[in-house]
Amino acid sequence: MQHANAISFRLATVFGMSPRMRIDLLVNDFTYRAVHDRFVVLFESSFKRNYVHVRDVSRVFQHALANFERMKGQVYNVGLSEANVSKRELCAHIRRQVPDFVFMEAPMGKDPDQRNYIVSNAKIEATGFKTAFSLDAGIGELIKGYTMLKNSLYGNV
Repeated sequence: MQHANAISFRLATVFGMSPRMRIDLLVNDFTYRAVHDRFVVLFESSFKRNYVHVRDVSRVFQHALANFERMKGQVYNVGLSEANVSKRELCAHIRRQVPDFVFMEAPMGKDPDQRNYIVSNAKIEATGFKTAFSLDAGIGELIKGYTMLKNSLYGNV
C-alpha cells in the first residue's frame, strides 16, 4: 500500500467454474473428488478457511472501480462471511448435493498447507459490497460442470 491511489484485495480461496479454473483449490478439488472418486481423506479436518466465488471476485473489482475515491488507499478482505468453514464442514456441504460422497478423517498425517483461519469481511461489506454467490450454489455449479467436463492430466482444466 505504498501508493495512495491503490486498492488492495486479500481474496479468500476462490471457487467456481471458469475457463481456466484451478482444480487444486479446496472447494473445486473436494467437489471434483466427490463427483469422480466419491471419497476424500481429510488431514487436519478442523482447519478453517474462507471462500469466495470467482464471479464475486469479478464483482468486487467492478465495485472498487465504481467506488474508487472512497475505497482507495485501503486493503480489504474479500470472501463469503458465511463461509468460514472447516474442511469437514465443507465436505458436509458437498455431501448434501452428492449423497454418496464419503469423507474420512485421517488419524495421523499432516496437511502440507497449514493455513487455518477465520476471516472478517466486514470492511468490504461496509462499502456496500455483498457477495451474491453462496458456497452451496457454487458447489452445485461445480457438480454440473464436472459431470460435463473430463479432467486432463494437468492441474488446470
